[in-house]
Amino acid sequence: MVRRVLMGTGAAALFVVLAGCGGGSGGDAGAACGNPSPAPPAETALLPAGLSFDRIGTVAHVQKAQGNLTVQAVSTKPLDEVTVLIQDAVTAAGYRPAGMDNEGDEAEVFFNSGSVAAGQARVREVAGCEGRWSIDLELIDPGAAPSPTALPTTT
Repeated sequence: MVRRVLMGTGAAALFVVLAGCGGGSGGDAGAACGNPSPAPPAETALLPAGLSFDRIGTVAHVQKAQGNLTVQAVSTKPLDEVTVLIQDAVTAAGYRPAGMDNEGDEAEVFFNSGSVAAGQARVREVAGCEGRWSIDLELIDPGAAPSPTALPTTT
């Protein structure tokens, strides 16, 4: 269930990030790759304690709904550096790294909270904007995560 919710919000989130990067219609790709508008303070206030994108890039949108936090951001740092910085930022907020898949032109970083899969960051190159990466980070609120239940034992 959590994975479905995370994946569902991810598609909408990616659209918001890419829309935020657009600066024109057609024509010059450089104009379409302008800096995104930073998220308003009311949105960035939703970020959990310790989670900062200051070293990563510009946070364009933050949304919290049904125990999920979605952060869309844009970075111009190299992909390998972005994935490590995301991992560091989310770890500082109390999550644990749970793996990474870096294909060289896109990447995913996974996180746990206790024994629960707690989120992922997807990093994709913005179409037509070489060196610009859209970041779609989705985390569950550790307090909202179902606690693992013990399996019955047989004798």
